[in-house]
Amino acid sequence: MKANHEAYRWNSVRTSAQHHPIWLYAIAFIVIVLSIWKGGEALKYQQIKTLRIDSFEQLNQLANVLESAIAKYQHMPTLLASNDRVKTALREGTEAGIQQLNRELEQINRITEASDSYILNTDGLTIAASNYREKTSFVGRNFAFRPYFQDAIEGRPGRYYALGTMSNRRGYYFSYPVYDRDTIIGIAVVKVDLTQFEKRFANQSYEFLLLDPDGIVFSSSKPNWLYRVLGELSYDELQRIADSQRYLGKYIEKLAIVYQTPFDEKTQIVDVLENTANSGTAKLERVSFLRMSRPIHLLGFQISILAPLKTINEDISLWRTIFTGGAMITALLFGLAALRQRMLRERSDANEMTRHNQAYIREVIQNTQAGLVTLDEHHKIESFNPAVEKLVGKPLAPLVGQPLHRLFQADEAVLPTPSIQQELVDATLDLGIKVQTKEGHLCYSDQMSVPVEMAMCEMQLPKRLSYLVTFHDMTERKRYEQDITQARIELEERVRERTFELEEANTRLRHEIEEHKGTQRELIQTAKLAVLGQLTAGLNHELNQPLTAIRAFAGNGLKFLDRGQYEQAHANLQHISQLGHHMGDIIARFKVFARKGDVQQGPIAVQTAIVGALKIMNPRFKEVGIELVVKEDQGFIVKGDMVFLEQVLVNLLANAADAILEASDKSGQVSIEQGLVDDNIIISVEDSGNGLSEEAIKHLFEPFFTSKSSGLGLGLGLSISQRIVEAMGGRIYAENASSGGAKFCVCLPRFDHQALSSNAPHKEI
Repeated sequence: MKANHEAYRWNSVRTSAQHHPIWLYAIAFIVIVLSIWKGGEALKYQQIKTLRIDSFEQLNQLANVLESAIAKYQHMPTLLASNDRVKTALREGTEAGIQQLNRELEQINRITEASDSYILNTDGLTIAASNYREKTSFVGRNFAFRPYFQDAIEGRPGRYYALGTMSNRRGYYFSYPVYDRDTIIGIAVVKVDLTQFEKRFANQSYEFLLLDPDGIVFSSSKPNWLYRVLGELSYDELQRIADSQRYLGKYIEKLAIVYQTPFDEKTQIVDVLENTANSGTAKLERVSFLRMSRPIHLLGFQISILAPLKTINEDISLWRTIFTGGAMITALLFGLAALRQRMLRERSDANEMTRHNQAYIREVIQNTQAGLVTLDEHHKIESFNPAVEKLVGKPLAPLVGQPLHRLFQADEAVLPTPSIQQELVDATLDLGIKVQTKEGHLCYSDQMSVPVEMAMCEMQLPKRLSYLVTFHDMTERKRYEQDITQARIELEERVRERTFELEEANTRLRHEIEEHKGTQRELIQTAKLAVLGQLTAGLNHELNQPLTAIRAFAGNGLKFLDRGQYEQAHANLQHISQLGHHMGDIIARFKVFARKGDVQQGPIAVQTAIVGALKIMNPRFKEVGIELVVKEDQGFIVKGDMVFLEQVLVNLLANAADAILEASDKSGQVSIEQGLVDDNIIISVEDSGNGLSEEAIKHLFEPFFTSKSSGLGLGLGLSISQRIVEAMGGRIYAENASSGGAKFCVCLPRFDHQALSSNAPHKEI
């Protein structure tokens, strides 16, 4: 027994010693692979950093060459404008003088290598050009629509960039007014063709882009990148570019940048999809570049260099492959060394283990709690322990010398006739493993079938081969699996029921939300109509005055017609027409104010909204004799809805008038002021009433709360105004002014042209 115990302990120590180095080797291999990967990243970063330094020098060189090459042309229009022959041709316009000027412009172009030079009169018509001999001559063409003409005709030097309408070539234009004493008599224009610079830098180790202020590629070493945009352009910006005829209907597309990440504060790594032709077949290829940019202040452009990273990526891949291969070869050598050491150790231990195997197996079979069966080298049952008989419930002596399938049947076995132990042995030999497990049943007893898990392993005994088969009772585990399956089915049923209930509750909630939105719209319309009702008397007064004047002018006009005084009658009819337009404007303002709708976000002028609200409230203020003070227009633009902002201002002005009337202040005053605080526009309405109590300030914006006398107001105006202002992204608040009255402030975000989207969503209130 002691010998068997020592043999078991020795076998366990040896097994542990065999498996422990495998994990160490695996961990060491993973660490090496990670180190290679991180080293490749570090090497790649260093190479890109070196490339960035070289590319930055190339960028500065390219920018300096481009800027210096174009700078020499910017003073040419000034020199042409001071030329006496140009002035004489513009003043006299003789054919001989113009022909002489054409030849002189042609000679100047040959010397300066400019693209085109031409002279425009004050109507924008070309009278002389350096290309007068060519079919695409500018002579007789009108370029008054070009911005460089419009700048020069106003006395300023002009600059512009565009695709030529005649030559269809990209160029940069310089213009300067031609003066005769203090009078502008024409424009001198010089066009610089950028194609020469593209050819000069076309065969470099990098690609370059020249971007206009809208981010559109105006010049590039790659022709298929022309007229592509790197960022996003709104519909309004695209429409503006099309209206300027800058690119003559060229389709502006976005450059196919599929990936972009910053490398440092001045450079980015970008991946661009490009069409490559391979054996006549177009194919999309992803190309990586290191991009860096700098401005061209003379042109107002931005120039970018895109240095390809293909060589660096290939070098890093090759470096990783070489080092990974070396690590794998080293790992294989260590594995072979460990395998040889193991073989030597097993050979030295074989003789010692041979003496203990027989006794050890017998003791294990007799004393283990699991069912054990040994098989001989022919895979027949050789022996078994009492635990197997306990599982089956009957003696197993008749099975000695019988195949294993007489005792055990696997669950996946279709026919009982094949030898199950032969299948297991074949699988063990094919897969090169020492233990094979299967689930099945002990089926020797006719009364019961016991679910078990079978494990068979090979045993090396002196001078013969044997197998050990272990059976573990799985009755309890099968019962647990059935319980878990039933619990899962019940849980899925409860989940389905709860999901159905949640869907019904969600449907009811959406319906209630829609009803709540409709109620909000009706409350806003009710508040508008309530304000219009309060202004009815003032509206009648505003309309009665022009109506009285119309009746007087009409009566006088009839008398003038009877007397034949048609001029006086015509003058009276003009007065009647003007009064009718005035009445129409008053009524139209009230119609717009009373319409329904959602908040339409867009740029609106604050002063325009204030003037619209005053047109509605002026009759009321005139009627009660309140003085209205409007501070100077600051030219502020906010993002919101014009009609809804007018509604908020009308509500605040009406509340200010009510507060003054309740204070019985016959010399009341309401002032409106605009201000800027932290990029937010503040519109304040201040009255000379009695001010607000602390209790009123706490509850002012609650629905149906009012501080007015009983029966005046619904208590919805300020609550609705707060919802409107918040829907426009702002806030409204109230405080007591230093003069003693109340002061209501509407705070709205200042309009940002760059943040505006062409399809801005509408917000509901």
